[in-house]
Amino acid sequence: MGPGVQITVCSPEEQKAWDAYVRSSPSATICHQFLWQPVIERAYGHSPLYLLARSADGVHGILPLFLVKSRLFGNTLTSMPFLDYGGICADDETFANLLLDHARHLLQECGADYVELRHLEPLPQLDIVRLEKFSMILDLSAGAEAVWRSFPAKVRNQVRKAEGSGLIASIGGAEFLDEFYAVFAVNMRDLGSPVHHQAFFAHMFAAFGAEARVVLVRHEGDTVGGLVCLFFKDRVIVPWASSLRQYFTKCPNNLLYWKAIQYGCERGCKWFDFGRSSVGSGTYNFKRQWGAKPIQLHWQTLSKNGTRHMAVSPDNPKYRIILTLWQHLPLSITTWLGPHIRKYLTN
Repeated sequence: MGPGVQITVCSPEEQKAWDAYVRSSPSATICHQFLWQPVIERAYGHSPLYLLARSADGVHGILPLFLVKSRLFGNTLTSMPFLDYGGICADDETFANLLLDHARHLLQECGADYVELRHLEPLPQLDIVRLEKFSMILDLSAGAEAVWRSFPAKVRNQVRKAEGSGLIASIGGAEFLDEFYAVFAVNMRDLGSPVHHQAFFAHMFAAFGAEARVVLVRHEGDTVGGLVCLFFKDRVIVPWASSLRQYFTKCPNNLLYWKAIQYGCERGCKWFDFGRSSVGSGTYNFKRQWGAKPIQLHWQTLSKNGTRHMAVSPDNPKYRIILTLWQHLPLSITTWLGPHIRKYLTN
């Protein structure tokens, strides 16, 4: 370890120093914010290990980690579970290596199988095990009117069709979560994917406050679609969005995203993050049509013996048969059972 530099687990008393580093670092993402620690810990019980690299001069790097322990899936150290980004955020390669060395030590100490780090820029000393995921980013800097004009005619027409079909979009806070979750739970069941616990969203909104919003689309008083917006620095991020399939012909998703884009522009955001997608997937093509640019994600692992690990994810072919069966279960069962499985599917 370099002279005067210590790697420690961040204590509650050091949260202000952590948050200050996240605000000042150009490479920090929304997933590096300390507030995720109580959200994930309270919703799912995973143990946080937030690493600080600091000296007398201040903080030089951070690495938020969670120990996820499962008898079925094994034990992992993940940065960050359920989110697109995370990984090491440091002033330079020297501090990044110190944090990586400490993660290697924790790997042995915690009895985990591997460490997964979700980077935008890869660490050259680690294997890259997933390259198929991309963040989809839209430039909002020109303002809502210019962004609207930049859309292909098809996208604009689908937004107009949604409005002409009687769909109405509204923006709110935690008071909209019940309506959002009712649609979200149905969509996750239909996709064959275990749903997040509703408490995950409740804790998130309590932590984020005004930086978390819900956009809902209703038809004749019934909620038919919803998405979650999170705000960080100069960007708006949409990690979760769903609409009921029987309303797809009315284009609810188009109205949802356009309302969120408008709102992001109103709040002065310069970038709209549609969330991650795999190349060639339906969601990738949907987001690309808005003019979103794909940004490569580098999800890397550090393992005890250097072997590659397939992520514990709904995308893992190992679990696809089970998840296909999931689509045919009653909603009451998937909503009750889903969170007990989802807590270990850290992607």
